[in-house]
Amino acid sequence: MRVLNVLRQWSKKMAPKKEGSHLLRIEIDADNLLHNIKELKNRFPEKKLSVVLKSNAYGHGLKEMAAFLDKNQDIACFVVDSFMEAKLLRDIGIKKELIILGHVLESLFGQLRRMKNKVLAINSLKQAEIFSQKINFPLNIHIKVDTGMHRHGVLLSQLEETINILKSNKNIKIEGLLTHLADADNNNSDFTLKQLQTWQEALSIYKKHFSNGVFHFSATTGTSYLDKAESNLVRIGAALYGFDVTKDKKLNLKPILSWMAKVVNIKDLKRGEVIGYNCTFQAERDMKIALVPCGYFEGVPRASSNKGYMYFKDKPLKILGRVSMNLTALDASGIDINLEDEIEVFSNNPERLNSVENYAKICETSIHDILAQLAPTIKRVVK
Repeated sequence: MRVLNVLRQWSKKMAPKKEGSHLLRIEIDADNLLHNIKELKNRFPEKKLSVVLKSNAYGHGLKEMAAFLDKNQDIACFVVDSFMEAKLLRDIGIKKELIILGHVLESLFGQLRRMKNKVLAINSLKQAEIFSQKINFPLNIHIKVDTGMHRHGVLLSQLEETINILKSNKNIKIEGLLTHLADADNNNSDFTLKQLQTWQEALSIYKKHFSNGVFHFSATTGTSYLDKAESNLVRIGAALYGFDVTKDKKLNLKPILSWMAKVVNIKDLKRGEVIGYNCTFQAERDMKIALVPCGYFEGVPRASSNKGYMYFKDKPLKILGRVSMNLTALDASGIDINLEDEIEVFSNNPERLNSVENYAKICETSIHDILAQLAPTIKRVVK
């Protein structure tokens, strides 16, 4: 442990302090972020907002996002997936209530006891039994109900038993109920409405035992259904980061993430020459290429090879050849570009060819998939 602490201190001392000292930098637009929060508060004034920070805040930076939002009065709490994410936030001084959605190992109960202002999700009848037997300290929990997605959650038929098992341990306080919608972004509402019917039945069972609670079924996609079922808390992930993934597309949101990279090499490519693995690009004319030090490890989708774009100022530069693990080649022909000039890898302007939305279209995937691949080693700044 002493060696690990020494290494941590050394890494902090050696880390570049200035933005210009980083080859790669992710910028979070604070104005756009606050705009999104205001939009969501105005749209859903009766609901409390919880911010989903799991998976490194959808690639935006767990620590950076939490630190910026910790004192924001419009945000009720933070949602994380794991105990380790929660511990990381407490270790840097984050005070807001944390809802931990994922499974917490029995071996971590000692550390869990010492963590303040947290809520755990109970995801199965078996987990409820273990908690009832093992928890010997005050603990607030929300019970997750499986309303049809068939991942985490107790079945409706198990809910009464789950409540009774947890109530048998006086240290455990059941504070609320949650579920997750599987198909809320589909224009066909049949499956979602069926889930919400099950949700309402779950609430009826819950209310036989408790007069009030925290009820949440909706992430961003589910906000289209807030008038169809009871809830008082919304889990905002994609919407906070500026992406309207609802079926209605009525939210006025602004993407908050831009990704910048320094040019690390400039080369001439002669007609007939190839670049990159498997020789997937062959020059049909003499060209100039610029190399940036980011590839699929850092989060440039490999599926964008020979299809994606990055920008130098206002000029789109096409990706040439395969995206490598740590390098991507760009067509810089006819452009006055120099070593260490800055390239915009991803733009927060949805109209640009290098927007996250456009990368998702090119790669035939979701914005979540693109964002979650952004390496945690990249410097992130909120500005």
